[in-house]
Amino acid sequence: MKKKLLFMTLITSFALASPIGHINQGISGKIFLKIGNAMPSPGRKTDPATPVARTVFIYELTRRNDAIANGTLFSHLKTKLIAKIHSDTTGYYAVALPVGKYSVFVEVEGGLFANLFDDKGNINLVEVKKDSISKKDIVINNLAVY
Repeated sequence: MKKKLLFMTLITSFALASPIGHINQGISGKIFLKIGNAMPSPGRKTDPATPVARTVFIYELTRRNDAIANGTLFSHLKTKLIAKIHSDTTGYYAVALPVGKYSVFVEVEGGLFANLFDDKGNINLVEVKKDSISKKDIVINNLAVY
C-alpha cells in the first residue's frame, strides 16, 4: 500500500511539474523583456533580460509588406492568425503546429512586436518540421537603449 501511495504521489508530482503546453511538433520558447540602458561599456555589465508573461501570436509567414510597421511594432497584418497563446510567468510558451513556416509576434503596448527579418523581408520566421519542436526565444527590446 505504501509503495502504491508513493508511486501515485510521484506520478502526480511529475504531472504537475511538467512544462505547460507539452508538444511533439510546433514552436516553443521563452519571452524576455529588456528595458532601459542596455549599452555595454567597460566596467559596467548590462542587466539580463527578464522573463515575462505575454500573449504570443503565430501568423502565417508574414512579410514586411503584409503589415503596417512602426519600427519593431506591427499592426493590420494581412496574413491569417494561426494561434494565440500565453507565456507563463517564466516566459515559457509552446504551441502545437503543422509543418510549415510561420511568423511569431508578441503583444506589447502599441502593437505586435517582432525584431528579426530575413533577406526576403519575412518577419520573425520560424519553420516547423515534421516531429520536431522549433525553438524561438524573443527578447522584447523596443524600450531598451543601445
